[in-house]
Amino acid sequence: MTAPPGRRAPAYTLRGLQFNVGLGFAVALLLMLAVIALGVTQMSRLNSELANVVQVNNVKTRLASHMRNAIRDRQMLMSNIVVSIDPWEKDALFMQFQEYGERYSKDRRQLGSMLSTMDEKLLMDELDAITAINQPVMFSVVEAALDENNYGALTLLQEEAIPLQNRLVEALDNMNTLQRKANEAALGKTFAAYQATRNLMLLLAIFATLLATLVAVLVGRRMVTQTRQLDTEKQKFQTLFETNSDAVVILEDRGFTDCNPATLSLFGMDSVDAFLRTPISQLGTPIQANGMKASDHAQQAIQQARSQGHAVMDWEGRRQDGSVFTAEIALHAMQLEGKPVIQAIMRDVSERRAAEATKEAAREAALQMARAKSEFVANVSHEIRTPMHGILGMSGLLLKTPLDGRQREYVSTLKSSAENLLTIINDILDFSKIEAGKLAIEQIAFSPADLVQGVAALFQGRALEKNLRLTLSLPDSPPPALLGDPTRIRQILLNLVDNAIKFTDQGEVELRAHFEPDADGIGCQFRVRDSGIGMSEETLSHLFQAFSQADSSTTRRYGGTGLGLAVSSQLAELMGGQLTVVSDPGKGSTFTLSLMLPASTMPLAELPSPPEILLQGRILVVEDHPVNQKVLAHQLHEMGLQYAVASSGRQALDILAVDDFDLALMDWQMPEMDGLETTRQIRQLPTAARHIPILALTANAGSGFREACLAAGANDYLSKPYTEAALTTLLMQWLPQAVPSTTQRPLLDLPALHARYPGNPGLVQELEAVFNSTTEASLAVLKRAITQGEAESCRREAHALRGAAASVMATAVQEGATRIEALAQEGDFEAAAAELAVLENIFRGASDPALTHVLRRA
Repeated sequence: MTAPPGRRAPAYTLRGLQFNVGLGFAVALLLMLAVIALGVTQMSRLNSELANVVQVNNVKTRLASHMRNAIRDRQMLMSNIVVSIDPWEKDALFMQFQEYGERYSKDRRQLGSMLSTMDEKLLMDELDAITAINQPVMFSVVEAALDENNYGALTLLQEEAIPLQNRLVEALDNMNTLQRKANEAALGKTFAAYQATRNLMLLLAIFATLLATLVAVLVGRRMVTQTRQLDTEKQKFQTLFETNSDAVVILEDRGFTDCNPATLSLFGMDSVDAFLRTPISQLGTPIQANGMKASDHAQQAIQQARSQGHAVMDWEGRRQDGSVFTAEIALHAMQLEGKPVIQAIMRDVSERRAAEATKEAAREAALQMARAKSEFVANVSHEIRTPMHGILGMSGLLLKTPLDGRQREYVSTLKSSAENLLTIINDILDFSKIEAGKLAIEQIAFSPADLVQGVAALFQGRALEKNLRLTLSLPDSPPPALLGDPTRIRQILLNLVDNAIKFTDQGEVELRAHFEPDADGIGCQFRVRDSGIGMSEETLSHLFQAFSQADSSTTRRYGGTGLGLAVSSQLAELMGGQLTVVSDPGKGSTFTLSLMLPASTMPLAELPSPPEILLQGRILVVEDHPVNQKVLAHQLHEMGLQYAVASSGRQALDILAVDDFDLALMDWQMPEMDGLETTRQIRQLPTAARHIPILALTANAGSGFREACLAAGANDYLSKPYTEAALTTLLMQWLPQAVPSTTQRPLLDLPALHARYPGNPGLVQELEAVFNSTTEASLAVLKRAITQGEAESCRREAHALRGAAASVMATAVQEGATRIEALAQEGDFEAAAAELAVLENIFRGASDPALTHVLRRA
């Protein structure tokens, strides 16, 4: 049993008690040992000092005594020499006198080296001074005696030598007195130190006794407190053990040693003894869920718990009545009363596992339903797109035929509605692909500057129609190439700029790109700012949710499904970035697409762009409104046409009188002279200008307008608001020798092939011929595989065609085959069929670029 977090277990408390008791007695014992060691050390030191002092002083005393004895002996010899009458005796005595003098000098030198105190040194100086005086006197006495002058020698001996000898003896006695006093002082010092040591030892002994007593008291109280805690903890753990809702058992090597009531309830037993006698193998099914025997499965988990400290296992248990249940068992290795045991906590999880299985089945059913929904949406979208291709293609072809104004207006409306519907279908299809996780993000090299410039150029005309200023802001040195999915980035930016223009009635729309190099790549920020209606905080909270708009009035006024921003946000996340917005009601909105893209040195991918239609001719624009003048000027310039602008009907007549034009665009509502009167007067001019084709531009689409225009002399009319495509189609119909010019790449890059194989034009021609023949066969195989829904065959053939096209530098065929291969991989045969149609168009000359573009967009 493990203790709850934050609470000490009984074993830990017992160890703490033992530690405290041991620590207290160890401290008391150390103090006692310290007292004994201190006493022994102090006494040893004192004895050593005393012995040293006594030994030194005894030596000095002995030396002083020897010197005194030598002086006395010399004094006696000197007297004997004086009184002796025998010369030979005097010589012998003189020799002894000399020996005593040498002995005195030797003792003097040894004693002098041992003197340490100032008194001893002063006394030795005095002794040396007396000796210096006494030495000549003594030799004078001896010399007089040796010369047989006994009377003179005796007189000198009594008057001078003996008193000096006595002074020397007295000085040496004083030296002995100093040594005796030094011994007495040393003894006194030693006794005082002994007394101090004894007192210190007594104090330390008393302190150690008090400390031992205090430790004993504290330990006793601690033992009582911790004993109570042990009893309390034991009671708590016993209560926890007994009342635990999970089954808890304790087992050791010989088997189970204890279990709680929940264990008996789990296995349907009546007593603890009955459970403890039951082998582990009889508590479960013979073969467990993992295929192992019950005993082997249990022993494996027990060994894991002993080696790693814990283990978890699933157990198919069996009760006494034979019923089976699933249990989760957590095993923990622990110490109980100093013995290693295993604690096993068991819980019946049969109901929970059944609920989880039910939940998983429901989740799988929901996922299957979601997949079915996504597949249904994708299938419906594909089925709708097929007839939409026909509507768009045929309406585009119909607009190129001679039509009157009303017919062209109807067809243009039909084509515009079909394009809007196709945009919605594409959004739904993208949304379903994202939900199903089937939308793949490409990683190809592209120019970010070209991408945003293309987006801005696409909306310039529409911005001018609403009298809005569309600006593009690029850094001075944008990255030349990045690695990413330019198609999806362009899709997001097209949606953002389209929304910005849609929800802005006046002011400006700005597309800004910012690039910041980083260790992980280049941080790209594409920001679209407008001065439109803005959004509230509530609207922003669900802006990126599917089918969400500001409110129902927004949908009624501006249209749309609310899918565009949801798809854009999810596309940004798929590319590892995010789409954010900042907005204030009435002040406009700012959307920011943030991406982290690596720089690239790979060849740039060609961004999709609408076919460029170039016309020839000079156009006279008769329009009084400045905004409409700008719109028409921009559109005509993009078509490659020359133009002049007349702000009134009178000015138009003046210009036609001096200049020639191929066609006139006439606004029907103008002040002073309206378009109707201006047209009538043009038809009455005496010059060839009266035959110029006149196309009326009007917002009046009433039933009698067409007749009025034709009656006035206009050739055709276009109802405002009109699309650039409708204007282009009308101009192509009425301009003399108007031929659309499309920039189309050749099938093979022949100059590059000749550069690759210099001086071998025959090989280049042979490669071109072989490629044309094999590509024809590949297109047939692809068509059959797509029609029959054979994904692998289609993918394999597209892959082979892509490789062949790359080898002869047929870039357009290579790109088309790459797209078909990816679509076949996804199982999108409708889109693959559309791409195949585009590829066939390219291979056979692409006679209808507009239709090719429509098919590719689908």
